[in-house]
Amino acid sequence: MQTHRSKRRVICLLGALALALCLMSGCGAQNSGAVTSLAQLGEPGRKIGVPGDLPEFDMLKRDYPEAEVVAYDDYPLAYEAVRSGRLDAFFNNQRLMEAAIDNGTSGVRLLEETYHKNIAAVGISPVSKIPALQEQINEFLAELRADGTLDEMYDRWIIRGEDVMPDIPVPERSELRLRVGTTGIVMPFTYYVGTELSGFDIELARRFAARLGAELEFKIYDYGGIVPAAQSGDVDCIMANLYVTEERAESLPFSDPLYEQEIAAMVRDTDAPAAGAQTAAVPEMTEFSDLRGKTVSMITGAPFEELVLSRAPDVGGFSYFTSTPDMLLSLKAGKTDAALINKATASLAVNRTDGLTLFPKSVQDVMIGFAFAKGSAERDVWQAACDTISEETKQALWEKWTGADESVKTLPEQDWPGMGGTVRVAACDTLEPMCYAGKDGELKGFDIEMILLMAKELDVHVEFIGMEFSSVLSYVQSGKALLGAGAVIITEERRQTMDFVEYYPTAFVLVVRSASAPEAEQSVGVVGSVIESFEKTFIRENRWKLFVQGIGTTMLITVLAILFGTALGFGTFLLCRRGNPAANAATRFLVWLVQGMPVVVLLMILYYVIFGRVSISGTAVSVVGFALVFGAAVYAMVKSGVATVDVGQTEAAYALGYTDTRTFFRVVLPQALPHIMPAYKGEITALIKATAIVGYVAVQDLTKMGDIVRSRTYDAFFPLIAVAVIYFILAAILTAVVNRIELRIDPKRRRKEEILKGVKTDD
Repeated sequence: MQTHRSKRRVICLLGALALALCLMSGCGAQNSGAVTSLAQLGEPGRKIGVPGDLPEFDMLKRDYPEAEVVAYDDYPLAYEAVRSGRLDAFFNNQRLMEAAIDNGTSGVRLLEETYHKNIAAVGISPVSKIPALQEQINEFLAELRADGTLDEMYDRWIIRGEDVMPDIPVPERSELRLRVGTTGIVMPFTYYVGTELSGFDIELARRFAARLGAELEFKIYDYGGIVPAAQSGDVDCIMANLYVTEERAESLPFSDPLYEQEIAAMVRDTDAPAAGAQTAAVPEMTEFSDLRGKTVSMITGAPFEELVLSRAPDVGGFSYFTSTPDMLLSLKAGKTDAALINKATASLAVNRTDGLTLFPKSVQDVMIGFAFAKGSAERDVWQAACDTISEETKQALWEKWTGADESVKTLPEQDWPGMGGTVRVAACDTLEPMCYAGKDGELKGFDIEMILLMAKELDVHVEFIGMEFSSVLSYVQSGKALLGAGAVIITEERRQTMDFVEYYPTAFVLVVRSASAPEAEQSVGVVGSVIESFEKTFIRENRWKLFVQGIGTTMLITVLAILFGTALGFGTFLLCRRGNPAANAATRFLVWLVQGMPVVVLLMILYYVIFGRVSISGTAVSVVGFALVFGAAVYAMVKSGVATVDVGQTEAAYALGYTDTRTFFRVVLPQALPHIMPAYKGEITALIKATAIVGYVAVQDLTKMGDIVRSRTYDAFFPLIAVAVIYFILAAILTAVVNRIELRIDPKRRRKEEILKGVKTDD
């Protein structure tokens, strides 16, 4: 536990150092007097920060009309603003801010008096199939209060911060199933430890399931979808640090209160060192004019060139990347000069990546949303579900996913009934912390949990499909998914072709290089860097399992494509062997079409056009696509191989009394195979390497898993080397198998009795 906390302190402190300079561009609070009470915040000139999605944002404007109330959704940034005196106070969940102070946020303190109180309870589905569920939960909670268990749980999880889940046996098989909606991202209430959910609410759910004798199923949602999921019956109840609001109470019933959460004010600690005492990372560029002649990078599919040009008209040019980690690695290596991304991703990136920091001036405030096809009737339904998520819940999720504590970043199980069926969601899988693949390959992040909360509210299950950001919107437009996620910035241009559920305000920021490399990085050395890279790539969070999953997918696609492609190519040759004009013309056209088209384009046509309205997985489409490509190659190989066999061999077989079919299989084909096999082995090697593009159709193959690991580590060395080495090994294995087959069919190795001697007769 101490080690875990120490890591969090270090990460949080590094985040504060990296973000400190960003605050230099803002105007500080005009009233510099020390804040010792809430009443002082009503003085003219005070500047108050609060997460923009909390209901307290409007309350503070009402209660402190003389003060300037501003939205701060980036918590480390807000804490640093308070420490540096640029904010007089920052209002947020008391326990979250206490945890930040415990984990290394210095120079700040909390006022003793609190501002507002929120009550957390269990949300209950009004259409749950479990009889009298609300009464049973209330009786259960009353029992826990009476014997002190509820207080002990609160003290252990929330006050002391212990993260050890007690052993609570839950039936693995039962006629009764309890589906609990949670978020998996709000530590210490519901979060992941490895691949297992843990936290106060998770223990509560396990205890209740044990009491019911019910099989327990967790379903993970964002807060935006968790209430709709309960409304629709997709889950029976919600246990996810869920606050009771008037709006939510109109949507579903709640249990008796679990606990109360206070909204407190963080102020500067006047006894702490003055702002600037700590050394912050200094950016290479501090003014938009510094971008003159420089290259600015952005994610493919994010058309924001005009936005950059409006601030830096003399920018030298733009470059585009398919994933944020690749873009940041290129920035760190000096191959680009600045990266335009959303604030949450940028803040997390500079916290994790030495040598990068934030440009001190924001580019533009924006709204992010979930994308729907234009005119989709479901958009309003999901917007209503999103609106049921309180601002406090959104802020808690934001803090959870943008924070440094990885242990809390878990998702709730989809344990609601799902009476509304299953919807597919296209999601970018490399945009941490908004939407990314975790260590088990499953998608997680702020966007994912928001969608789960909405899905729970609507009582639908969700199937997430990970892909590059550039494919998300086309995936939705083609009807392959109901909605798309991945911190999608809402622009007027995008509104012309898509509809959106607006769910969170953020900002565009630039990430740039630090003026000098951190001393810590310089002192590590080559050996230390390699060891650290290896540990992050394979050992940490058991990421080697991602590579194993990717190998399985790659081999599945490759082997099936070889089998089906070989059968297709050989069968096509047999149909065309005797010179049928129609068959030959059709075959020549199809071979020309397949071989003349880039494979990635072929896959996307198959996925988005031919199978656009068909419920088929990306893996199946990949098998079809590569089987066509391999089949075309096999057809050409067999045709050229057979042509090398002298026609006299066929005539001799006919003279011996063999039919055309037996002549081909017993005489011609065995002699053609030695000419076919070398090219066949080469095609297999080319095929397994070509499968690296299947990520374009939402398949998590070996290459994609390498991208996912790089998106988590921001380290290119071992993920890329590992993927390259594994491809070499897989190609060698498949080639060795074909070599063994080639030896078995070599005509020169036939036994004497297998050599043709003519046709047996009755004479």
